[in-house]
Amino acid sequence: MSTVLALAFISLQELFEKGLRLWYRPFESWEAFIATLSRGPSVFLSLESKTGLLYLIAGFLTALAVYYIYRRELPEEYRGSALSYIFPRSIYTHPSAIVDYKFVGFDLLVRFFIYFPLVAGTGQLVYVMLNSFEVDLSFGLFVESHYYVRLAIVTLIGIAALDFSVFFSHYLLHKIPFLWPFHEVHHSAEVLTPVTVHRNHPMDDMVNGIVYGVVGGSLAATYTAVSGNVVSELTIFGLNIFTFAYYISVYQLRHSHIWLSYGPIMSHIFVSPAQHQIHHSIDRKHWNKNYGFTFAIWDWMFGCLYVPKEREEIKFGVPEVDPADFSTVPRLYFLPFAKSYRRLIAMIKARSLRFDFDEVAQSARLAQIPESDVNKEQPLTVRTSYAQPK
Repeated sequence: MSTVLALAFISLQELFEKGLRLWYRPFESWEAFIATLSRGPSVFLSLESKTGLLYLIAGFLTALAVYYIYRRELPEEYRGSALSYIFPRSIYTHPSAIVDYKFVGFDLLVRFFIYFPLVAGTGQLVYVMLNSFEVDLSFGLFVESHYYVRLAIVTLIGIAALDFSVFFSHYLLHKIPFLWPFHEVHHSAEVLTPVTVHRNHPMDDMVNGIVYGVVGGSLAATYTAVSGNVVSELTIFGLNIFTFAYYISVYQLRHSHIWLSYGPIMSHIFVSPAQHQIHHSIDRKHWNKNYGFTFAIWDWMFGCLYVPKEREEIKFGVPEVDPADFSTVPRLYFLPFAKSYRRLIAMIKARSLRFDFDEVAQSARLAQIPESDVNKEQPLTVRTSYAQPK
């Protein structure tokens, strides 16, 4: 036990030192500061970014193909020119989209100074801690296999494991009531554009980064223990080959008005753009559905898969919440902390930690009930106005 604690202390010390170096690096020189500042806009240029210019162009071409293939089946409002279909003014100039641009523009300038170092250090922490045990799990079949066989195995396992981590962190953000207010920022978008993918609260990114780091670090340490080598996978432009294929094909349509379904069979394997749009729907039948990023099998396994039989009209946003909560950048940043605190206190007072939005004690309701009633044996659960499209 003492050995484990010592290793944990050493690992935490290393993470702390790494974090300090990361936080200090942007301020080492004027050049370093400018370089860090430029990392924000690079998300629309870098080939390692999901909204890199190459992928945005590819998304435009995919949307163009969808228009010409399905234009006879499109609603009347979308049967104009291809450009008016792909870039409708009513969406890209919508007040919610304008807030998107402001929020994302500011967030991309500060994220690499404030919370990115913590996220970046999580995977390193897990990797160092697990590697400290120096466990040898190597076996001949894997170690002696051809390099490209090992590369393919690591790539496939890595894709599956990390995709599950994205699904699981997304699931937690919806299911843990005091985390939802941070993820609510993303869901509050009333129209979807490719920019909406960056409309994430810093705490939202923290949770995603920590889960992703734990899974990625564990995977890396396991591979090192099995093979004795450092982790490597088949990549293109710094992305694993499958993720690259996803980004350069249909990814940009996930956050858009452009409906593209894979049909009843393939939609049980891969998450189509239509399925993710359904995830953003305020329609009650769509709540708790389609958390997945790439693979739909996780939703299928957890019983939260929704496969549309035909095109559905969808209204985006968050139901029964004041739209003014999401009308400015400061509100998007700071109001979630107040909401999260109220939810946490309400759950503690109600002695209820149910991870179900339809049965979470509401702080406003608790404030109206005598303390003696709150402390009864039966936990207070009420229908809440925070019922969410999960």
